[in-house]
Amino acid sequence: MQVVTSDFVSGKKVLLRYDIDVAVGEGTGGRLQVTEDFRLKVGLPTLKLCLENARETIIFGHLGRPNGEDPDFSVAPIYEWLAYQEDLRSHLESGKLKLLENLRFEKGEDEASLDYAKQLASYGEVYVMEAFAAHHPAASTTVLPTLLPHAAGLNFFKEVEKLREIRENPKKPLVVIIGGVKIEDKLPAIEAMSKIADHVLVGGKIASEITTYDAIAHQVVMVASLTEDGLDITQATVDSWVRIIRTAGMILWNGPLGRISNFQYPISNEEELGSEKGSFLIAQAILQSKAEVILGGGDTIAALNKWDLLDQFQAKGFVSTGGGAMLKLLETGTLPTIEALE
Repeated sequence: MQVVTSDFVSGKKVLLRYDIDVAVGEGTGGRLQVTEDFRLKVGLPTLKLCLENARETIIFGHLGRPNGEDPDFSVAPIYEWLAYQEDLRSHLESGKLKLLENLRFEKGEDEASLDYAKQLASYGEVYVMEAFAAHHPAASTTVLPTLLPHAAGLNFFKEVEKLREIRENPKKPLVVIIGGVKIEDKLPAIEAMSKIADHVLVGGKIASEITTYDAIAHQVVMVASLTEDGLDITQATVDSWVRIIRTAGMILWNGPLGRISNFQYPISNEEELGSEKGSFLIAQAILQSKAEVILGGGDTIAALNKWDLLDQFQAKGFVSTGGGAMLKLLETGTLPTIEALE
């Protein structure tokens, strides 16, 4: 897989598939604005490399899942976020940096249409993929790279290398923590991780469903007990998991273990946490451990941001921009987007 360099983009019109699928909410005056910008920030080294060396850089990507053209899913908040960055504003004003409207407004994008991919390809000369989380086949992710000289973005390549390293040679004992809601998405990853991990700890809503799946018969899989309302893991589960976490050489975490509220406020004490308490206590235990830490998933990142812990996790280990992409790569060793670039 070729990785983007200054020579690769030098003097060219670059099509940069960026990860603009971030949380957006109502801000001052009722205008929509970016409320969680982790994915935008981690792509900046690639974006700045392009701006410093390319003739023109055109950003494009997905935002949400609109049903056709919908102003609530416009990229206007992303444009404002870019314009707010002092070192990017002048490039937007000069036209050296452009942002296309949400590709999901176009039917051909999710259908992976060759004709739509050719239309996108006509806008540039080279293609750079810097959206690791966007791993499903689409015109802009798996077709467009076949039409232009292409390269992986700096963070995209870093994510692939790191997750493949974990899959092939993890530090031991390896503790995998998986939460979330959709059992059909998480079950294959749980099964795959049970073959290489010393402990797979399962929480979140999927903990109430996983016992109905006969496929989970591995002794290393530990399913959480849930509170009476089913919205969080119990204190007994937290206590037993903390003992395991303290022994870990590597910890991989994907998905909250309880329901995370949408309200954005600083947490000042445990009494305010409600159904977030189990996830919060496990997060603290992970930070206090001596293990190398890898985590991913939009909901996990949003929760850590809410608790003001994300910077500590970034300092301690590796934070992936992808949730489903992270688990799929760990499960299979590849992704459609990786194969398109290779």
